[in-house]
Amino acid sequence: MPPREITEMTPQDTAGVKARSTRPGPARDAEAARWAQLLAQARLAAARVLRLPTGHPDVEDRAQDALLAFLSSGQARFDPRQGSLPAYVATIAKNLALSHLRDRSTRSRLDARFAEERSGQGSSEAPLRQVEVVRDLGRVLSRLCPGHVEALRRIDLRGEGIGEAAVRLGKSYQAMNGQVGHARAAARRVARELLAA
Repeated sequence: MPPREITEMTPQDTAGVKARSTRPGPARDAEAARWAQLLAQARLAAARVLRLPTGHPDVEDRAQDALLAFLSSGQARFDPRQGSLPAYVATIAKNLALSHLRDRSTRSRLDARFAEERSGQGSSEAPLRQVEVVRDLGRVLSRLCPGHVEALRRIDLRGEGIGEAAVRLGKSYQAMNGQVGHARAAARRVARELLAA
């Protein structure tokens, strides 16, 4: 009898697939235990950074994000000669937890600032501080060479990328990157001199 062509799954076919996929086996159990160990390590690492119990939803989210990050791009970069797999996943979880804390802190500061502005309770000194910042920035820029000023304006004030600014100015990426680094160092030096005066 020739094999029948499958055009759609019948209930008998799906029952067979379910039975095969849920059948326990030593290899499947070992794989499940390995993933459980990795998840537990990720939970512990995230809980330490967040200072929360391992069962907290934020900890669980960071642990699962760590496993997803490992599966999506970390597997290719993992080198067993440099450390164990649980330690690698724990490091990913720690970094994600730190990123979460930074994002949460930034959001809370922005929310507080927005609430102050909306309620009208913002400091009356805020506009004065903005004027002082602009004045001080102008003083710093006036003491820099034109190449440094142009680099800082494009990268730090306009938000252009280094590659984009390099193309616009007809420079190589390395030259532009070096110029931005030197410009930032010079600006810090001038700002320190202005503060000391």
